[in-house]
Amino acid sequence: MTMPITILSAGAGSGKTYTLTERMFELIEQGVRPSGIVATTFTQKAAAELYERVRTRLLRSGRKEAAHELGSALIGTVHSIGARLLQRFAFEVGASPRVEIIAEGDHRRLFNESLAQVLDEERIAAMNRLADRLGLTKKALDGTYDWRDDVRRITEAARANMFSAEALEYSKRRSIETFEALLPPVSAQTAEQWHQQLVQWLTQTIEALDGHTADETKTTRQTLEELRDLRTQLHQRGFLYWYEWAKLGKMNAGAKSRHLLEPLKNFAQEHGQHPGFRADVRQYIGLAFDIAADAIAEYQRYKRSRGLIDYADMETQVAQLLRIPAVRAVLSSEIDLLLVDEFQDTSPIQLDLFLQLSQLARQAIWVGDPKQSIYGFRGAEPALMQAVITATGGIHPENILTQSWRSRPALVYLTNAIFTRVFNHLPPEQVALEPALPAERYAHPEAPSAIMHWHFLNQDNHGKVPPKPWLEHLLARQIRALIERRIPVWNKKRTQTRPLRPGDIAVLCRTNRDCEEMAKALHAAGLKAAVFRNGLLSSTEGRLLMACLKYLLNPNDALSAAEILVLSGNHNLDEVIAHRLDYLEQPTFDPWGASDFKLLQHLGQLRLHIADASPAEVLQILTAELQLQHLVVRWGNANQRLDNLDRLRWYAVEYESACQRMQAGASLGGFLLWLNELEKTAADLQGSGEGPETIRV
Repeated sequence: MTMPITILSAGAGSGKTYTLTERMFELIEQGVRPSGIVATTFTQKAAAELYERVRTRLLRSGRKEAAHELGSALIGTVHSIGARLLQRFAFEVGASPRVEIIAEGDHRRLFNESLAQVLDEERIAAMNRLADRLGLTKKALDGTYDWRDDVRRITEAARANMFSAEALEYSKRRSIETFEALLPPVSAQTAEQWHQQLVQWLTQTIEALDGHTADETKTTRQTLEELRDLRTQLHQRGFLYWYEWAKLGKMNAGAKSRHLLEPLKNFAQEHGQHPGFRADVRQYIGLAFDIAADAIAEYQRYKRSRGLIDYADMETQVAQLLRIPAVRAVLSSEIDLLLVDEFQDTSPIQLDLFLQLSQLARQAIWVGDPKQSIYGFRGAEPALMQAVITATGGIHPENILTQSWRSRPALVYLTNAIFTRVFNHLPPEQVALEPALPAERYAHPEAPSAIMHWHFLNQDNHGKVPPKPWLEHLLARQIRALIERRIPVWNKKRTQTRPLRPGDIAVLCRTNRDCEEMAKALHAAGLKAAVFRNGLLSSTEGRLLMACLKYLLNPNDALSAAEILVLSGNHNLDEVIAHRLDYLEQPTFDPWGASDFKLLQHLGQLRLHIADASPAEVLQILTAELQLQHLVVRWGNANQRLDNLDRLRWYAVEYESACQRMQAGASLGGFLLWLNELEKTAADLQGSGEGPETIRV
């Protein structure tokens, strides 16, 4: 069956939503039934916007019946549409019409529990040993390496692509084979023979360098010390880690001693042929795949026993559903138009769903941006987009949105110059845009150019790049100077100008760690920065609210009571300790020296009225009754602290929703344990703290 797919190339700011609205309106005018539209978007927000725009367009043209009928269309994310199809055709696919889909956060937690079930001490010890030997646990730029992340990536790829146990076993073999194809053949020598040669070369090289008095350079002396350290490690441990072999192969010495080091370097550089190295690699890859396969099986067993599915299961079931002849016949008679938005972010299984639906629809429009396909969001495979484009005969010129309606002309030309070079395998018309808004529309006598190039030089460092915070602090000071210039900026409607303020500025960084450094630099420059980061429960307001919750749960929690006294600002730590010691000497004495302390008294009174309240209600009561907003604002950085209080209330609602999905009871104690788990996994994200006076990072 042929697929009438029209590919629409739409870059950021090119008027995609407007174009889709007009195309859908025109197609409805030409006979497409509004109820026969299936439209998938990347987010629910985008789906709601598309629906409202088309509905408004129909109403303005007097098509009230069509606007009403549009309510029967399937417009949403691929997951929401998939859930509706499963509910409708539950009998045909042999599933329950009550689709209980595990939320993403619950999925991670439940899968981790399944992973823990299949990880016995022997497997953990083996993976830790192999990760150490292969040098994987050395400190990396983004933190400590964890082999569990490799297992997780394998499971995600396997489940996203509907891998069977046999396919996963085949992937394991191919992974080992393709890795070994990069290496020379395995040496015929035994591991013991390699060990003896290593000891011999190390000893000879150390003795040669030590006795070579003609070379007293710092480089040679340092190398000699490192060789002695490695020899000690070899003697004590019985082996060297493979990254230590690699280190031996890269060592250097002074010009007069390099010939003495060469034999050892040459020998160490051949460690890729070492049978022990090859065995460790094979075992690491094999164990990672085996653990992943067992974890998937355990996770599937857990879900089946409770009648649950996750998004990967749902996509798999929908793919099976769309192959049932009876279902295909029904949908083929109903679907007039299939619209796929952001299809460059399509995973392999989602591509299968869209292809199946395209076969059933009378016509299909797939919208995407080739430039964005490089990101591979949500398991998307960038090559899929180009394969679909090629299979459908390419993108026709009339289906390329060529104008930018969002950016100033200079910015459009800058991005054109950059991206046409990066994407030189694509036709320029699929990459470059023309500015739709004239430059004079932004003209203002005091406004700077749309592009400013800040080039920082450090003349005191002899041309070398200074340590990391140097650039961030210079950038922060330059931003502050820019704000102090009070340059004019247009409002969104471009009807009037106002002075530039911090909330108009965003700083894009490469990593989360860079964002943290940039935020610190901005704070040092006297500017506020909004950045999503973890540490909510270690913030002052987070600690205070947690202490209040713990004290509500247990009035004998002395540590929480002390935290409340100190963090509220009415008592210092010395006073709390002194009063506590007085109480220990004389139990009739007030334990906190705070008989008139209203906050603890108020908490004691609230405890009597929250027995039946949910965690979210408890937080709401606490925040209102204790006037925590007024308290935290006095500490400074008000937007951030208020956002953090809101974030904690949001977490309470999320916890209750998770309990409802998992058919479990919600309690204050359970909420505290849930928060502790977030903190342990660094998932306790703070509020962004955004506002007119805050720079977004």
